[in-house]
Amino acid sequence: MQHGDEHAPGGRRRPPRAIVLVMAEYGVGDSPLWYRGSSEDVGLVDAGADGFGLSAALRHDLEAWNDVFDSLSGTSFEWPSAAARDAHRVDAFTLASRVQLELGDGVHVWCGAGGGIDTFPVAHPVVVAPADRVGTEVESWNGRRRAEVLSARAAGLREGTARAIVGWRALTERAGGPFGDAETRALGLRTAARMQADVGVRAQVVSLAGASGPYTPADVD
Repeated sequence: MQHGDEHAPGGRRRPPRAIVLVMAEYGVGDSPLWYRGSSEDVGLVDAGADGFGLSAALRHDLEAWNDVFDSLSGTSFEWPSAAARDAHRVDAFTLASRVQLELGDGVHVWCGAGGGIDTFPVAHPVVVAPADRVGTEVESWNGRRRAEVLSARAAGLREGTARAIVGWRALTERAGGPFGDAETRALGLRTAARMQADVGVRAQVVSLAGASGPYTPADVD
């Protein structure tokens, strides 16, 4: 793991050196990782490059996950089953959590169940659990507006998932919310995996390192 100090002298928070989105795409092999939030770093992240040298095991698993999506190009982009589609979406967050841990404090990892979030809020229903909301509250977005703030139960999340959200928020607050550190952001991504498993096809869960919406490194202070 490449952990670093996220805090500048005087207690100020350092901007991340990069924001990375885990998103499946055709023909990208073991690096379905994309720069976000910067006009200088754009496009595909090289998962084997210096500074982003992910472990061989994680790169293998990222490639296997992306290959599942890649294979749809020969099937008119139809998933073999709803279960296969849902598992792929949940696995996106689990892999993103591992990416976050390996890249460490200086990188923020985003995930939208393996899909794109460039037009967030997107046209279909989205569920976000920002780190700085209280209790089990989550945000429901529809189109380009925040539709409402719901309890986890009202959003269709299980009791265990609701408890996981509360626990993650408490740890993030201690580490310095809303972004916390690499460990709390990784936990947030694993919590998002639980959320995605609960909501299934009804919504896309989006995890933005604890934030409510997209941001740039310059927004972090």
